[in-house]
Amino acid sequence: MQQELAPFPAMRRRTFIATSAATVLAAPFVKSASAQSRSLTIRDPGGPVGEAYRKAFFEPFSKATGVNVLGVQSSHGPTGEIKAMVDAGNYAWDGALLDMSDAVVLLSGNYLAPVVGSNGLGPNAKQIPASLRDEFLIGAMGYATVIAYRTDTMGKKPPTSFADFWDTKGVPGSRSLRKHPSGTLEPALLADGVDKQKLYPLDLDRAFRSLDKIRNDIGVWWTGGAQTSQMLKTGEADCVLTWNGRAQVAIDDGAPVQIVWKDAMFSFGGFAILRGGPNVDLMREFVEFSSSPVQQAEFVKYSTSGPCNPAAFDHIDPKIADILPTNPKYFSEMFVMDAKWWGANSDKAQERFETWLLG
Repeated sequence: MQQELAPFPAMRRRTFIATSAATVLAAPFVKSASAQSRSLTIRDPGGPVGEAYRKAFFEPFSKATGVNVLGVQSSHGPTGEIKAMVDAGNYAWDGALLDMSDAVVLLSGNYLAPVVGSNGLGPNAKQIPASLRDEFLIGAMGYATVIAYRTDTMGKKPPTSFADFWDTKGVPGSRSLRKHPSGTLEPALLADGVDKQKLYPLDLDRAFRSLDKIRNDIGVWWTGGAQTSQMLKTGEADCVLTWNGRAQVAIDDGAPVQIVWKDAMFSFGGFAILRGGPNVDLMREFVEFSSSPVQQAEFVKYSTSGPCNPAAFDHIDPKIADILPTNPKYFSEMFVMDAKWWGANSDKAQERFETWLLG
């Protein structure tokens, strides 16, 4: 079974306190002579997301503590690199931003150190819902796989569910799906009537029978998020299953696009610590810092991923909050991807998916 998606509490009256992150958070993270001579190297995805992490987390932590933080870009799934570092005892990184499924893979081989120290969770990390953290990964950003459609071509009869996405005759329009089983098999099952609370373990036979019904109507099997933004902007596809951030790019660029949040698949990424590294305790300080509502609110200024700390919404402009997947009015209707299932079954699902595509 997937994790229960504990709903974010309703957003409280926003204070919009004009207080800097350094003022709010400097006290627990006092500079010291030893801190000023130390540094952390943390893996991130690079690109705009890496830049957002630099501005929201790395630089503010350095300012508050005197610890230099360097973000290093790596491949999308850095599990192989982390295994090699820990096995060799040669640490190019102290920590890493990981997706849920990557953390599961690394935990199976004991490659991660607990984020929780001997004193337990800090006050910031405790604010993050239990469904968005565990002993080895504390959520820092959340994103959703959603339906996005063009209102100029599908606005008169828009898709409001995955069943509508699969109903190409009743809800006409060109479709596009991801050329990957994750985030494709789940919608296939939901379209076939499976309850979102009973999705996992995924019934692969049923999922592929559902995909059989729509395969001839998929004009493009996309392989990169930027591709979906472009298709929505140009009208190459009227309706796409994509990540909320990629749909938002099209909207921000002026395309007539609407996002459907109902039954979206929620995933999150967070900071993890390499086991046996030289700066485990210092990384724990960084994770606690990055879990604060102020820092997570700062992050969404540069990204359309949602904060994992609900209290961050007290510091987020309502216009920005309205496009974030962890907004309470969307979040309660989603389900969390079961990372443990994918960690154990990704190879099998990928092999079957590729065989199915060729068939």
